[in-house]
Amino acid sequence: MRRLLLAQSRGSVESFLTILPQVFVFLVMFQLIFMQFNMMADTNLSQGELARIAINGGSANYQRYPLIGGGSVLVANQQGVVKKFMDFGNISPRKVLTIAVDEDESN
Repeated sequence: MRRLLLAQSRGSVESFLTILPQVFVFLVMFQLIFMQFNMMADTNLSQGELARIAINGGSANYQRYPLIGGGSVLVANQQGVVKKFMDFGNISPRKVLTIAVDEDESN
């Protein structure tokens, strides 16, 4: 009986053709989640670095725009490419824009 059940559970071409698109969709969704996670991590780290510069002072690649009542707005604009889990021959550009308010311009 057990041999009969194991013999009938073998795969076929139809089951392979059914599973193949599902695996492809899973891998594409995994790629999108992976890219989104990297984008959010880069954004959070850049925002934290710019906020630290606004509080403690320092130098980095940012632009300073003065405010009317005093202080200034720091804007950092970074461009690059997103790391990919699967590469389909296309690059995925990314742009991270971070903003922080500096109340003391002497930093």
